[in-house]
Order: sequence, then C-alpha cells, then structure tokens
Amino acid sequence: MMQDLVGIVRVEGEMERALEGLVGLNERALKVGVSGHRECNPGWHTALDLPNLLTVSDPITRCAIERRESRGGHFRDDYPAKESGFQKFNLVVKKGSTGEMELRREPVAPMSDELAQIIEENK
Repeated sequence: MMQDLVGIVRVEGEMERALEGLVGLNERALKVGVSGHRECNPGWHTALDLPNLLTVSDPITRCAIERRESRGGHFRDDYPAKESGFQKFNLVVKKGSTGEMELRREPVAPMSDELAQIIEENK
C-alpha cells in the first residue's frame, strides 16, 4: 500500500486512502501470529517487523500530505513547485496520549548568510 499510494509520485487523495488503509492493517496486525521458530523463517521476522512498519507508515503519510510542495525525493504531482515557506519549518510527529499521531510544525533556525550564498550560487 505505501509503495502504491505514498510512493515517489504522491497525490493527496491517494495518501488519504493510505491513511484509511493503515487503520485496517493495524487492526489485522493485532491478529498476526507465526508458528515454528525463528531460524530460516522469514514470516517470523516479518511478524516482528510489522508493528514498526505500520507505526512508521502513519507519520510518513501524514507529513507527506501536510507538505504541499515538491522538493528533492518528495514529489507531489498535485503540488509540483517548490515553495519557499516549507523550508522554514520541520514537520514533527509524535504519538499522543490517546495513541493518535500528532503533527506539528517546528521552526528551523535560519541558515548563515554564507551558507545561503553557497546555496544560491549552486541553484
């Protein structure tokens, strides 16, 4: 689902569908079990990794929806341009007391004039 809906080229509607799908996957993951032992058993390792994969998928998707621009490896088909306002903050996600992911914008310290000049010269 993440590769199909939150892949390299991203669109808001698809990412919203991914968030909905993650709810269902989290419910299904609660029922996952593996028989046998861990040696030569890829299912064992996948079952152990699954909660972490789902936990990380949620904030990745939320941040991708929030960042309405294209920059570097983050390409939005519905927002193809780079927006200077988005370079002034980082998106920070943490799990709240109810288990829901909470997203906030955290200001980035301004860069030095010297660094800004180097970046401008290399555009």
